[in-house]
Amino acid sequence: MAYIENIRARLLISQVFVLVYSALVALLGRTSETFLVVFILLILYAFIQSRRSKGPLGQGKVRPDDVLASKILYKEDNIRELQAKDEKLLPEIQEQSKFMLYTSLGSFLSIGYFIALWGITGRLADFFYGIVGEQRLADFLAFFIFFEGLFMINHVAMLYAMKKVGIVKIINMPQSYIVTAKGIVLKGLVMQSAIGFPLPSDVRMVLDEKRGFVEIVKEGKRSITKIRLYSRSPKRLYNIIRKHSPEIPA
Repeated sequence: MAYIENIRARLLISQVFVLVYSALVALLGRTSETFLVVFILLILYAFIQSRRSKGPLGQGKVRPDDVLASKILYKEDNIRELQAKDEKLLPEIQEQSKFMLYTSLGSFLSIGYFIALWGITGRLADFFYGIVGEQRLADFLAFFIFFEGLFMINHVAMLYAMKKVGIVKIINMPQSYIVTAKGIVLKGLVMQSAIGFPLPSDVRMVLDEKRGFVEIVKEGKRSITKIRLYSRSPKRLYNIIRKHSPEIPA
């Protein structure tokens, strides 16, 4: 997970947006309309970041349509049926859920902070106006502190979650998937993504015939990402993927 591994980059980006949002409010003024504009921009920014993020293994985004244009080599549907037979899955999901719970709590706190404390920024701006004597600069300084607090809540929540769980282990399990000569298309409930062949050189493959899956594993300093493909023929699936990524270690 790139946002876990690249904490410094995450902090740098957040500081840029603190400056941008603060300048925007200073120009538009402290009004209810500005509140709505900034709130929508924060949501839009989060959405754009998720859409612009790299692929499941950080190899760069691969278009599912390009992968599906090639010959289909393997296909698996109704994966929930296979997952239900894996008795070791629930403890793994519970560990992953702890991390998601802590980070989600940070998001809820951020929303509450934004709504509850927007109103007091006027007092803070008045304080700075008494120092700098210029209203727009005073508004900028007040909202710089406000947005700094907003982004720091999310950052602290992330650090706390990482401290509680140690190495973050994320298991991505598609609802269904298709393997073609160009890669693997992973289908979720709403969206789909793709992994291109050959697989990135920094991943490894795991075959677990007893539990019935093939995993593509990427390990970082702070996180381990697993693309778990449950299969009725795990050995066959494993051989197909290895054929198109022969240099990947097992």
